[in-house]
Amino acid sequence: MAQGFALIPIIWSIGTFVGPLMGGMLARPQDHWPRLFTNPFWGKYPYFLPCVVSASLLLLAFFTLLRFFEESLSTKRRPRLASTMPGISRGANSGDQEASMAKSTANAHLWSLLTPVIVIPNANYAMLSFLDVSFRALIPLFLSTPIHLGGMGLTPSSIGLWLAFCGIVDGLFQALFLAKIVDWVGPKRVFCISASCFAPLMVLFPIMSWLVRTRGVVDHAIMYALFFQLMLTVTWDMAFATALMFVTASAPAKNVLGIVNGLSQSSGSVARALGPALTTSLFAFSKQHNIFNGNAVYVFLITLSGVLSWLGSQLPDEIQDRDEWILDFSPQDA
Repeated sequence: MAQGFALIPIIWSIGTFVGPLMGGMLARPQDHWPRLFTNPFWGKYPYFLPCVVSASLLLLAFFTLLRFFEESLSTKRRPRLASTMPGISRGANSGDQEASMAKSTANAHLWSLLTPVIVIPNANYAMLSFLDVSFRALIPLFLSTPIHLGGMGLTPSSIGLWLAFCGIVDGLFQALFLAKIVDWVGPKRVFCISASCFAPLMVLFPIMSWLVRTRGVVDHAIMYALFFQLMLTVTWDMAFATALMFVTASAPAKNVLGIVNGLSQSSGSVARALGPALTTSLFAFSKQHNIFNGNAVYVFLITLSGVLSWLGSQLPDEIQDRDEWILDFSPQDA
């Protein structure tokens, strides 16, 4: 299971490599390529180019999914592909079995699944998503904020290159070591260790702010702090694969696995929607009103990381083997 879930942070890291690199290099094109982008439009809207390229890639992905990806559930699949989907059984009873699973899934109401066994892993995933997206939103904001306001004062291209470097290092680490570490240490210990890295991640922000104000420039001491933050980030990112392992294992039956995963993705999406707006607003508010010397946002997130550590302690010590899941589940079984 660890090897399969290790693919998720790897793919995510590819995005964190390409995205910042593309955004940093394409921002302010009139400064990078003045002969090519001569129209005043590019000066008025310096971030239009990376935004339109990102939107175009999203549309490309949408139409690729629409054209080439097929539904795996036989009851929802188009008839012409019912016998051509690879990896799906075509036995005489396969259609009846899937129909029976779909019927029993319909009977498994959402409220009947909100048991501690399912809610605790989902709460961990939601809190993890909130803290992670808040951290991701803070990094470029902190790096681009002027030095006299407590930031690093870096250019968009420099920020993009650094974040791209972080993404490729993170992806390589997850690809090479995540599954081995989970098998060696255990998923719960990995999750708890990863969660414990978030508070030091936040503490490094005011430390780097103090260093750059004291020294006046981004020198080797700041780079050491950034590399240490990168090491903590790589460890922190191992939590996602282990959290999803617990979410998947919490499903009491195969036919409700989709509902459980849907619950985790919905809660994670809400957390990712709230995180950037709340965190960046609190960052600006704490700087403007000098709350905790401008560090109120870090205090807030460190407090939430304590909640995540407590939630992680409530996870089961071991992940149960789900190779022989039952196929029938109803509200009476919950």
